[in-house]
Amino acid sequence: MVNTQDVALHLGTDAKILRRFLRSPSCPFATVGSGSRYTFTRDDLDELTQGFRNWSKGKNVSPATPTTVSSDPEADQRARDKAVWDEEGPIIIPDIRDPRVRAHVRAVAAAQEARLNSRLLARGQHITQRRSPEVS
Repeated sequence: MVNTQDVALHLGTDAKILRRFLRSPSCPFATVGSGSRYTFTRDDLDELTQGFRNWSKGKNVSPATPTTVSSDPEADQRARDKAVWDEEGPIIIPDIRDPRVRAHVRAVAAAQEARLNSRLLARGQHITQRRSPEVS
């Protein structure tokens, strides 16, 4: 497995620019899990390199900045997580005790459930069958 920091260094850029490429429509890779995480193998590097070169043509893509590798992998992970959060900006979590917030959350959940139910019905299933492996 290769992490995004190593891929960015391989491509000669930094992780922020790599994330912009990975989120672009021209990227052939999809996220895995939650939080827009990516998993790469060494076999993916050639495809990533070609796709990144095509994407970055004509764009102002800064070169990689030298990074130091510490001996504490947990500290490295915390630093990478902090960099992602800094890029995304602050996240405001509304107070769930507010009746308006609860009503909004219920409305969103009901809309999502209705959407799921309509997709299942389109496949000839109903809500109790949603654990079927055929549902994507």
